[in-house]
Amino acid sequence: MIKRPTWILLVILMLVIVAYFVVKNRASATSTEPTRVGLGNDYLITQADGILQSLRISDNQTRIVQLQRDFNGRWILTLPAPGAADQSLAGAAETQIAALRIVTTLDDQLNLEEAGLDFPSYTIELTFVSGLTHVIEVGALTPTKSGYYISFDAGSLYIVSQSGIDALENLLTAPPFAPTETPSPSIEEMVTPTLEVAAPTP
Repeated sequence: MIKRPTWILLVILMLVIVAYFVVKNRASATSTEPTRVGLGNDYLITQADGILQSLRISDNQTRIVQLQRDFNGRWILTLPAPGAADQSLAGAAETQIAALRIVTTLDDQLNLEEAGLDFPSYTIELTFVSGLTHVIEVGALTPTKSGYYISFDAGSLYIVSQSGIDALENLLTAPPFAPTETPSPSIEEMVTPTLEVAAPTP
């Protein structure tokens, strides 16, 4: 007859063995399951493209805005008129370029007319310090409003995030010119003239 303490030890041993195989099977399943990489982490412009030298955006209504860096690396406007650029707004546009996220990669069976890419609404031309160039043609919003159809370098077709494109399109309606400084008043303007009252002639 097996004593009670022996039964307890046998039960504990069996529980340990079961737990061992459960843990082993879980580890094996984890190691063999492929890693799924979503398109949400892919961006149209990558660090490999280098430093942006100029940005030009135009629409089908002949509006054009062009920004480029000067010799000191500061942004200036060359179109629609030459002038100093607001560095914060120009930097924000550069950030938006780098943040254009690919939502979906499309195949060449896409109906370009339905996607608005037969006659794009906007064209974004990018030139980098290395001499590399990219052209982004922007079509219509997707039916679900999840992004815009685009053609990249007249080849690849994507849907990219809506917010980034909208921010860049705003450059056409509000070019990022530097704010005009209000000139300081001169000393003469700051001094209130004193009127002298002439004494009456006796």
